Amino acid sequence: MRETGAPMRLLAGATLAVLTACASGPPPDAEIAAAEVALSEAADAGAAERSAAPLALARDKLERARAAAAAGENDEAARLAEQALVDAQLAAAEARSVVARDHAEALRTSIEELRATVAARPRTS
Repeated sequence: MRETGAPMRLLAGATLAVLTACASGPPPDAEIAAAEVALSEAADAGAAERSAAPLALARDKLERARAAAAAGENDEAARLAEQALVDAQLAAAEARSVVARDHAEALRTSIEELRATVAARPRTS
């Protein structure tokens, strides 16, 4: 009987180790919600037209986070949701940067036109 007790304890220990390794943290509802908000803000900033690659990456990671959460893989879901958040923030920042550069270029062009207009006027004394 002693011989069967040791294998049973070993099996119980291995089962416990496997279950512990598979254990997951709490559902990442807040992380997923934050990523969703960041994606919405990126879309509002025009990221679909100005920063498509990071936006697509964020969307993909958010979908994978949702799938992982549905499968009970909460740690993986939280990690993916946090990455989606960062990718969405990057997409929004890049989109805003493109808009700022476009505005700066338009302002520069306007200044050059104004200078040319002023230079072309006859000087009066």
